Amino acid sequence: MTWTRRAFVWTVLVGAAVPAGQPALAESAAEKALYDAAKAEGQLTWYSGILDQPICDKIGQAFTAKYPGVRVNAIKTTSQVAFQRLMQDMKAGAVQSDVLTTTDASHMTFLERKGELTQYVPENAKGLVPALRDFGASGYYQVSWVGLVALVYNSAKVTPENAPKDWPDLADPRWKDRLTFGSPNFSGMVGVWTVAMEDKYGWGYFEKLNKLNPLIGRSIDDAVTTLNSGERIVGAGNPATALRNAAKGNPIAVAYPTSGTLGVLSPSGILKRAKNQNAAKLFMEFLTGPEYSRILAEQSEQPLRPDVAPPAGAKALSDINLITKPVDEIEKKLPPNKEKWRETFG
Repeated sequence: MTWTRRAFVWTVLVGAAVPAGQPALAESAAEKALYDAAKAEGQLTWYSGILDQPICDKIGQAFTAKYPGVRVNAIKTTSQVAFQRLMQDMKAGAVQSDVLTTTDASHMTFLERKGELTQYVPENAKGLVPALRDFGASGYYQVSWVGLVALVYNSAKVTPENAPKDWPDLADPRWKDRLTFGSPNFSGMVGVWTVAMEDKYGWGYFEKLNKLNPLIGRSIDDAVTTLNSGERIVGAGNPATALRNAAKGNPIAVAYPTSGTLGVLSPSGILKRAKNQNAAKLFMEFLTGPEYSRILAEQSEQPLRPDVAPPAGAKALSDINLITKPVDEIEKKLPPNKEKWRETFG
């Protein structure tokens, strides 16, 4: 949904006069009609594999504040658990979720192939960062969270001048016994990182890293935990986690690799058997709109829109050289990469 300056000013001027029960931002006749239909349903259930429960609850509360009378029942689990629960619901013939958000995009391609998703392209998706608009071009799902993998380091022990600048720099012998990252056998984000790095540098890249005796955790976020402790001082990690830690006074900094920062795209889709189709469509509009991106930025996450400023210390997505991998490539390459990882790192 495109905003003109006049429309924005008009909304600010009349916002306080919007009657109770009307959307806080009555942007178009089409949105009003969708909101009226959603109010008749009264609620939606959101299975979320992203963020944490308090943040998911905050998103739901912000949605209801904008659209009074439509409540969000947010259920946060890991993406795999959410998907398994959905499969159980489908087998029982009682789908509870209206919207699914997952860090594993293959869940969406599977559901699309099975005819289990509603085709809906949010109008607000036009305002997303251009690199995100074409993901899920078939119209059955839309990016609603971007997890980044970049270079992270302990700023008390490594200066910005000496910090690694690009992915090959991690293989420098000076980082022997000082390097850390997660495992693709536990972390989906690390898994996509292995696909991206192998495409750019070959598997020999990881063989070089192994020679440096890295400390390998499980989650992508374990790298930041290890850097905080000072046990290791450089690694590959999630900038959002690093920035949240830095905001608490921890000596953590981020370097965006010159050849590209990996973006792991997490989509949302509407279940075809969902009970609340209109509320789900309205929620998809919200997930691609500015209010949602502002909540992400408040949590040190990457906003999805160029009209929302990034969190302190972070770059805007539009200013990042973003590397993304197609879902079919991840599905094909990740399983053998997990095996090669075990062979390389033990």
